[in-house]
Amino acid sequence: MACIVQKFGGTSVATLERIKNVAGIIARSYKKGQSIVVVVSAMAGVTNKFIGYVRNLNSHEGDPEYDQAVSSGELVTAGLLAISLKNCGLKARSYSSWQVPIITDSNYSNAVIQEVDPSNLKRDLAAGIIPVICGFQGVNHEQRVTTLGRGGSDLTAVAVAASMNADLCEIYSDVDGVYTVDPNLYTEARKINEISYREMLEMASHGAKILQEQSVNYAMKKGVTIRVASSFVNGSGTIISGKTSSKDFRGLAVTPSLSQIKISHNGNLNGVINILEERFVKTEIIGQESSSRADILLDKKKTALALNILKNCDFVRSARQMVAPKPSSQISVIGLSISPETGKFLVKILGNKKIEVFKFSVADYKVNLIVTSNKLTEAIESLHKYCGL
Repeated sequence: MACIVQKFGGTSVATLERIKNVAGIIARSYKKGQSIVVVVSAMAGVTNKFIGYVRNLNSHEGDPEYDQAVSSGELVTAGLLAISLKNCGLKARSYSSWQVPIITDSNYSNAVIQEVDPSNLKRDLAAGIIPVICGFQGVNHEQRVTTLGRGGSDLTAVAVAASMNADLCEIYSDVDGVYTVDPNLYTEARKINEISYREMLEMASHGAKILQEQSVNYAMKKGVTIRVASSFVNGSGTIISGKTSSKDFRGLAVTPSLSQIKISHNGNLNGVINILEERFVKTEIIGQESSSRADILLDKKKTALALNILKNCDFVRSARQMVAPKPSSQISVIGLSISPETGKFLVKILGNKKIEVFKFSVADYKVNLIVTSNKLTEAIESLHKYCGL
C-alpha cells in the first residue's frame, strides 16, 4: 500500500467549504487504497492576523511567546479537517507538533527540524486512521512550541514524508504547479512538468513563493519526491525530484522588493553572510565603506528576521535598516549551465532594452541581477524570452 503525505496550504483551507473540498480530495485518495498522512496550514490570513497582534504588543521573531501565538491557527484547521473527514465516514485524528512529536532546535521563529518520530502516525495508519498534523509547528527539548519560518508547513510535510519513507509528498495550494516565473508578474509564464531539487531550491531561495526553500533542501537531502498541485483544479502538477533536465535555463525567480541593511562588523563579513544564509536569508553585498562596514540587500519580507539574526551574531557590532537610494528588485536566472559569461551576456541583453543593472553576481545554477523596480516587468519579459522559457 502506497504511503502519501498530502499538505494543504492556507488558501486550500481558507473557509469551511474549502475544508470540505479538501476532505473530499483526501477521501478519494484513501478509497484508492493509499495510506494518507495529512499536514495543514492555518486558514488564509489567520497567521498574518496573529503576527499583527503580537507585534502590536512589541513581540517579534525570536521570542518564544511569538511562536506560541502565531502557530495557533494550525490547531483550528487540523481540528476542523479531522471533523470533516469523520463526516465523510473516515477515521481521523488531529495532531499538534508535540503529539507527533516533531523535535526542533530552539531557534524560535526559524527552527530546524532535528527528528520526527513516526511511531504514533504508523500506529494510526495501521488502524485505518488518517492523521491530520499541524504544519509550521515544532517542539524543542524544553517542551516549548517553535515555528519553522514562513511557509513552514511545507517543511513539516517533507520531514513527515521522510520519516514515513513515503512514496510521495503532495503539496496542494491555489496554483497548479511550478512556473517558469510567477504568473502574477508575467502572464506568459509556462508550467514546468518536472524540475530537479537543485533547480527548485534556487528558485525557492530567490523569490519563487511556491515552496519554502528549507523544505526543498530537506527533500533533496532525504530523497523525498514532491508533487506540487492545485486543490481547486485537476492536473498533473509539477514533480520535483533528483532527475535533471538538459535545458540551459529553467526559470526566473523574482524578489520584487529589496531592503537595505547597514552592518558594522568585526572584519569577518563572509562569516556574517554565511550565518544569514544558513538561516535561509539570501543577500547581496552592494557596498563596503571600510573593512568593518558594509551594506547588503535582501528580500524586504525577511528584514525583521535578518535583523534578529544579526542582533545575536558575535561578528556584528550593529545592524540597522536603511532607506535604499532607489527601489530595487532582484531577478535570478536559474539553470544548470551558468557561467560568468552568462551573467555578462544577460546584463547586455537588459542593457539593449535600456534597463540598468545595478549589480549582478554569478554562482552555480544562478545569475542574480539587481534592477530598478519600475523596470521589473520589462526586465522579466526580456529575460524570459531570451532564455527560451
